[in-house]
Formats: sequence, structure tokens, C-alpha cells
Amino acid sequence: MESLITVILVVTLILFAGLNIFQETLDAQNDLATTWQEMEDLSGERARTQLTPISSTIKNGGATVEVILKNEGSTKLADFDRWDIFLQYYTDNSNNYEISWYPYVGTMPGSNQWTNAGIYVDAATAQAEAFEPGILNPGEEMVIQVQVAPSIGMTTTNMLTVSTEYGIQASTIITR
Repeated sequence: MESLITVILVVTLILFAGLNIFQETLDAQNDLATTWQEMEDLSGERARTQLTPISSTIKNGGATVEVILKNEGSTKLADFDRWDIFLQYYTDNSNNYEISWYPYVGTMPGSNQWTNAGIYVDAATAQAEAFEPGILNPGEEMVIQVQVAPSIGMTTTNMLTVSTEYGIQASTIITR
């Protein structure tokens, strides 16, 4: 009788452990499937995202760069604070080569910062966006304004690269 109680107790523990392992395996598979779906969604967003530089201008004696980008993909773009902007340029005063990353600010940019200066249906005519303000929808154009210090040198060729939160990049050559 005593050994029967021991056998029942051991079998119960083995069944409990087996069911616990089975449940943990199911949870791990569920987590894996969820992560896989998120990865596929992100991959789809990347495939449907395309930015094209329309124009680039250096203003204020080389202290400001304005770039117009057009969303030619089918993905809405926002979260500009998650975008990266890099500028490779020659400086004005000593002709040194600079490579800089610029953080996003939502208001007027200070030195070595960038902002979304406006989203337009057509930036050349300043026709403002009407649908979902603040979001760069497909077909719309965005004016990026970058404040540069030290300023960009005269008669130099420079490059600005924009990278979205999905890792899509657009680069443009800027001459002064």
C-alpha cells in the first residue's frame, strides 16, 4: 500500500512536469509565431517604402540645408524622431571634411539639428497637404531643414542621407 501511494505521487509529478513542459513549448511556439509575423509585417513595410529626393538647396551662407523628399512608396511615413539624417560635407573655414548625424526636433532646429519644415502635395508651389496632417502620405513631399555648424564650404560637393524608421535610405548630392 505504501508503495502504491509513492507510485501515484511519482506518476502525478511526472504528469505535472510533462504538462508543464508541453505548455512552455506551446508558449514558446506562440511567441515565435508572433515575432515571425512582426518581422514579416516590417519586411512588407520596407518593401512598400520609397523616398526620392526631388531637390536640395544650401541657404544662409552654408548654415542651412533644405531637401525636398517625395514619398513614392505606398506606406505612410511618420515618427520623424526615429529617422536618421547624416551629412557629409566640407566646412567653410578650414575645408575640413565632416560627417555628422543630426537629431530631429519638432520645432525650429538649432545648430546641428533637423526638422520637418512642412509636408506638401507639391512643395514647389507650397500646396499644403490636406489629408492626415503631419504624416507623409504616398505622393506627398516633405521639406527637411538641417542646420549645419560649421557651415558648408563654397564650391564643394556634399552628400545628405536620410534613413527612415524602416531603414529605407535616400541620398542626394548637394553642391555649393
